[in-house]
Amino acid sequence: MPTIDLAILSGFALLWAVIVPTPGPNSLMITHTALTQDWRRVAAALAGNSLGSTTLALAALAGMAALLAAFPWLRLVIHVIGGLYLVWVGIRLVRRSLAGSASATLAGAVGSDPQTSLGRAFAVGLATALSNAQAVIFITSIFAATGVLAASLPTGLAVVATLVTMNAAYLGGLAWLLQRPLARRTYLRLRRPFEGLVGVVFLGFGIRMVVKELR
Repeated sequence: MPTIDLAILSGFALLWAVIVPTPGPNSLMITHTALTQDWRRVAAALAGNSLGSTTLALAALAGMAALLAAFPWLRLVIHVIGGLYLVWVGIRLVRRSLAGSASATLAGAVGSDPQTSLGRAFAVGLATALSNAQAVIFITSIFAATGVLAASLPTGLAVVATLVTMNAAYLGGLAWLLQRPLARRTYLRLRRPFEGLVGVVFLGFGIRMVVKELR
């Protein structure tokens, strides 16, 4: 019976530990959620994001990158949809920043009601992870570099579990820090420029994703 290759697993974990803190849509979404929502909605968004990350990692393990390479139109559709979602989120954040609404909340996508539903927060976390479909290609390259693609299925699944756990631990720790009173007070003073900045960054991610695929 195949066993887990601990050398491959530990090699991947060390490399992923360097990659995890890299800023991106997921960390931006969690940052804004932590500063504007209570811990239950943060947990829901984190759960949705973890499900999305699991889906992308399993797709990479199953060879989704090869499928996207074989069918360029599928890759284009997925990336354009994901990019447009990020653009939509960015536009809503920028508009709210310019409007100066005191009731602004989660990542521009859960609405202006601070009591947004847990299901909606979960959906935003999931959609933010899945919108970055190009992550499948990136994860596949990391899997290839660390020998995961040639390893046994138990090793591959252990790597996926490690990836998701490390992502959740980092984002959860970031959210915990940002929900401290000092972070909340700072956010209240700088809310409008902060939301505008986050919105512009989301717009940048989305436009870059779409333009890159349309070239």
